[in-house]
Amino acid sequence: MTAEHTLGLAPDAAVRFEEYLAQVRRALVGVPDVSPAEIEADIREHVENELRTAARPVEPFVLEAVLKCLGPPTQWLPPGRPAVTAQVSAGFSTLGQYLKARWRGARDAVWRGPEDWRLAYLSFGIFAFGVLALPLFPLCLIVSYFLSRAGLAVAAERGIALDAGRKWLLYPPIVLVSLVLVLVVIVKPIGIIALTIAEVDRADYHERWERAGRPAQAVGVHRHMVPIGNATVMERFPHIVTRLDQWLGVFPGTRPVREVSAGAFFAAGVMLLWWGVVGCVAGTFAGFARGLVFPFAQRFPGRRASWVGTACLVLLAVWGAAAYRLAEAAGLV
Repeated sequence: MTAEHTLGLAPDAAVRFEEYLAQVRRALVGVPDVSPAEIEADIREHVENELRTAARPVEPFVLEAVLKCLGPPTQWLPPGRPAVTAQVSAGFSTLGQYLKARWRGARDAVWRGPEDWRLAYLSFGIFAFGVLALPLFPLCLIVSYFLSRAGLAVAAERGIALDAGRKWLLYPPIVLVSLVLVLVVIVKPIGIIALTIAEVDRADYHERWERAGRPAQAVGVHRHMVPIGNATVMERFPHIVTRLDQWLGVFPGTRPVREVSAGAFFAAGVMLLWWGVVGCVAGTFAGFARGLVFPFAQRFPGRRASWVGTACLVLLAVWGAAAYRLAEAAGLV
């Protein structure tokens, strides 16, 4: 239950109260003889008593007057005990105590702290564990990604502006997953083009080899017979014309130039199809597209994506007509 619900605070006042409690917890780091949970409970009880007769919801200026009467967060330190940040330079043992106290503070935040901080610590902890245990990294990345998204949702619901600390804890899995998704969208058509060209080359070789009568050559100590390469088949049987040779014949230049021209023509068609589909889907389901890379593309222009997708599909129709004319000229249709 948040301070906004238990104390009747307005959203801005609830944020200010949580900030004050966070400052108190930071001031008590490294003080083993003081329980931050007990101090926080006392503060909440005191503020609740002071605000018992206040109008609801309690405005920030009313809460500020109560906090001013309570005093600064460092007043909860035992007498004569300096803040931990001032102790860190005292020596290695003090640094060890400081780190141990920070660990206890993180543990308390996970088990008893506010939900927005608890999710942040859990997300980063699982992500860091996945980095250390690489075989489990994919699973840890997925779990930490959903925890980070939950942390962002909780912060948005409560009107909490994320500070730098929570961003460092929540953003790593989200950034990594978003980057992977963007790279997949960009690289996927390139992979399709490369695999298709390789498959066409393989099919062309088998067609040429079959028409040549499956010629082979002897290799190795025992003179095993293996199929000869495509270049050798083309050199020894120049009269064989495959379907790929027919297709390349409609492009000008030498064979290497024709292969590059045909590859570029095919790549253009794949790119137009890919970005036409991606643009139309992203434009139609703009909220879903923003959600995949939340919170880094909240101004994603869905309408412009639809325009780009539609333009690509129109150009794809022109490309298809040109491809049909070329295939017709090559005698393939």
